[in-house]
Amino acid sequence: MAKASAPLKRLLAFRLLLVSLLLGALILFEFIWGNESAPSPLSLYSFVIITYFLTIACALRLKKSDRFERFISQQLVVDATLIAGLIYLTGGFYSLFFPLFYLIILGGTLYLERQKTIALLFYCTFLYLLILFAHFYNPFQDLLPLPPLLSSNRKIVSQIFFNLTPFYLTAFILSFIAKERLDSKKRLQKITSDLKEFKDLNEHIIASIDSGLITTDQHFLINSINQAACNILNLDREQLIGRQLNNIIIALPPAQENHNRQRHEIIYQRPEGRQLILGFSFTPLVKSQNRHSGWIFIFQDLTELKEIEEHLQAANKMAAIGRLSAGIAHEIRNPLAAISGSIEILAKDLPTQDKTHQRLLQIILKESTRLNNLITDFLGFSRLDGKAQINTDIIALLKDLVFLFRAQCPETRFYEKYHTDQLLIKANPEQLEQIFWNIFQNALEAVDGCGTINISSQNIKNGFLSELPLTREAAADSKVEHHPNWIKIKICDNGPGISDATAKKIFEPFFTTKPAGTGLGLYIAFQLTRINNGSIQLSKREDNQTGTCAQISFPVIQSAS
Repeated sequence: MAKASAPLKRLLAFRLLLVSLLLGALILFEFIWGNESAPSPLSLYSFVIITYFLTIACALRLKKSDRFERFISQQLVVDATLIAGLIYLTGGFYSLFFPLFYLIILGGTLYLERQKTIALLFYCTFLYLLILFAHFYNPFQDLLPLPPLLSSNRKIVSQIFFNLTPFYLTAFILSFIAKERLDSKKRLQKITSDLKEFKDLNEHIIASIDSGLITTDQHFLINSINQAACNILNLDREQLIGRQLNNIIIALPPAQENHNRQRHEIIYQRPEGRQLILGFSFTPLVKSQNRHSGWIFIFQDLTELKEIEEHLQAANKMAAIGRLSAGIAHEIRNPLAAISGSIEILAKDLPTQDKTHQRLLQIILKESTRLNNLITDFLGFSRLDGKAQINTDIIALLKDLVFLFRAQCPETRFYEKYHTDQLLIKANPEQLEQIFWNIFQNALEAVDGCGTINISSQNIKNGFLSELPLTREAAADSKVEHHPNWIKIKICDNGPGISDATAKKIFEPFFTTKPAGTGLGLYIAFQLTRINNGSIQLSKREDNQTGTCAQISFPVIQSAS
């Protein structure tokens, strides 16, 4: 609205300025006319007052009007009438102010349609002829006298022709110029609209891509950044604009002065402490005439892709284990069967009084059976097959295992603290035993058979990812993530502990810190935990003591009754 009323304000201001300057000059220099034909100062003063009054009235009306084109046309008609009055007061046909009509036509061509400008042109012509007619018949001759027309009719007609012909010619030229101006304005608006749409499209494309995009000058000062980059770096735009890129991404390598894209991978630590793997490329920002004006820095968060890659590598290792297991299963089981059969025959032939040898033979048979079961479990695990899962009392199973290890390792101190005596989970009991057996074996090796092992349980109501040590695989399982009730088993030793780097790789196949280890025990425990909808994690102890703490979590089916 303010933009539309600007032409009206300019017209009113120009009217006041013109009347103040021209008429003020006329009043001061009355000698321009002769003494007989000089206009009355009173009439000029009255004209000035009327002009100011009309201008003020129009300015007040302007605040309430919303039809600005109509209002402009009305003001131009008023201005034409005032100019006609000024011409009448200053000599009529002989007045020097006839060219002011040109300003009316100029205003019409600038602000009105062509038809209204033509109507305004004829209205000015009518006023001029009316002034000429007043020289022949002037009803106000006594009050506002006009000088008599002393020239011949031929000269009067010539004067009219030389006044109106340039007037119409100027109107035609101004109309043509106004039309060209209007067309140019429309073309400019079209180009401006297209540029704005193109700019908006570019901004939307840059804002929509999930890759971070940063542009810098030659000295690596950031001058633009998209939202994806802010999200990846976990920093606000205000924290980045104008800063040195090397101060934001510390590990950034130097860019090379060539026109080839340079790809790199670095570790970036976000303000909250999380580390990301960023894959990025430097591209020179080239403007006109191949002038290098800065750099384009495009990067992506490759952390999840790297984790997927690690998982694929682990899957390949697992497939290799499966092929290896399938290949050697027959060769292992046949000797085991022969050993078991031979031991059974020897056991029958030995005297029953020889209890020592009988016991040794029974141990060999038991371990052969256990080894055969382990091979079967390992084959089933390598094929990602799970055994039948039933409601299992995990606390009772854990107590039995602790009792067995306490009997086998009398020099190791076992401390148990359970929050309940009975808690049911849905799992395979044999696989649960295998999981805890591997964990206890690692704990015993860590304390060298003479340390302390603490076993405890905790029931977590409505537990979610923030409270549970879930693996990525378990977190991806909606059943695991949204289960309302969990049990968390902690098995902590006071051994030398485990580093953060080792904790990240401890469940990978064939990864081991033992000189004679195979790297399969904890890997099998990890996979069996996952098969039974649970989660397992190894980390440093959090009670300011040395040692390692294993946390195993399972969803609870039924609490203690």
